[in-house]
Amino acid sequence: MGRRLLFITYSFPPAGGVAVQRVLKFARYLPENGWTPIVVTARIARTSLRDDSLLAEVPPSLSIFRTWTLMLPGWLPWRLRNWTARWLSLGDEQLGWLPFAVWAGRRALASERIDAIFSTSGPFTAHLIALLLHRESGLPWVADFRDLWIGDLCPFPTPLHARLARSLEHRVVHEADRITVVSEPMREALLSRYPTLSARRVVYLPNGYDPADFAGVVLERKDPARLTIVYTGSFYGQRTAKPFLNALRRVLADGRIPREAIRVQLVGNIGRATKREIETLGLGDVVECTGYVPHRQSIAYLLSADALLLVIGSGPGTQAVLTGKVFEYLAAGKPILVLAQQAAAADLVCEARAGAIADPEDEEVLATQIQALYGRWRRGDLACSPDPTVLARYDRRRLTRELAGLLDEMVSERRWPESGSQVDP
Repeated sequence: MGRRLLFITYSFPPAGGVAVQRVLKFARYLPENGWTPIVVTARIARTSLRDDSLLAEVPPSLSIFRTWTLMLPGWLPWRLRNWTARWLSLGDEQLGWLPFAVWAGRRALASERIDAIFSTSGPFTAHLIALLLHRESGLPWVADFRDLWIGDLCPFPTPLHARLARSLEHRVVHEADRITVVSEPMREALLSRYPTLSARRVVYLPNGYDPADFAGVVLERKDPARLTIVYTGSFYGQRTAKPFLNALRRVLADGRIPREAIRVQLVGNIGRATKREIETLGLGDVVECTGYVPHRQSIAYLLSADALLLVIGSGPGTQAVLTGKVFEYLAAGKPILVLAQQAAAADLVCEARAGAIADPEDEEVLATQIQALYGRWRRGDLACSPDPTVLARYDRRRLTRELAGLLDEMVSERRWPESGSQVDP
């Protein structure tokens, strides 16, 4: 008989978005590796991204506990809602999920023979839920960090908020049996912040891509007379489209690229600020905003593109960013233009020999890179073949095997501790 894993994640299908892919693929492929997830998740809100097509990938035998969560009223103006959420939370807006998820977790522990606990963030509330259930049950626990809890990308409204969040993070990382992170800079940041934390307990487990997602995809129609550059995802914080849009306006204004010879597709919920920027710069005839699309359709946009745009941004904190979309970009086999200064995602694109890096704060360099893409496209020289040995490391099935091995190791340590060993601080 296989082992059972209490799997705590705020987002799960039919919720959509790039963050769902990590938990979905783990849930899909863990049973192949002797682990059956018992999922505790939140009911999808009406305002959330929804992708019903992802339900087809969820194993039908999976037990799923869907819970309520306390949220701020949707009728509040978004600025007031955002301000209130920042002041009432400690790094995320889903603290109201905690009591419902803890109750569901207790039900799962009572009804299922659970062998271990897995929690994934964001939101970081998932780790607080797991912390309570771990303390009550004594079960081994993996805390999975997709983003840093404390850092420049997640500012707090007051120093008191930051201290409280730091205290909670300290408890999580020191009580979890293992901490998994999606980039090496994140791992280094945690070990630097907590010098007494054993290095073997913090494990690099990146995002990846699933070859099955690319099989049989029907391509999007495109104009063969225009260079098509595609971006998938959203913009927020330091991840902004403004540098790219300014550079695009420059090459068009200078006549380096004819307006009728290029099209940029922004696929996803890009936000009102980006749409206003497009109109202000007079790029409405060149830049198309598709809105949110199901995951499989986003893959179709990648495969139909001539080139891909990856925006990481600049400033403190961006060096640890290894966004999940970069792996699907690589798998699409298209040249990638990365807007970043120092970032793990940019390093990966360079390692795979799959594109070029441009400093988002240097408009002329960025404009030159856009012009170079256009020149290669006109010459029919946009072929791109990412290094297959690099790509193979990020197959979702392979990464799930690594997680299963980590879980097996952790459970074995609890059952048969080495002679003279002791729990790391």
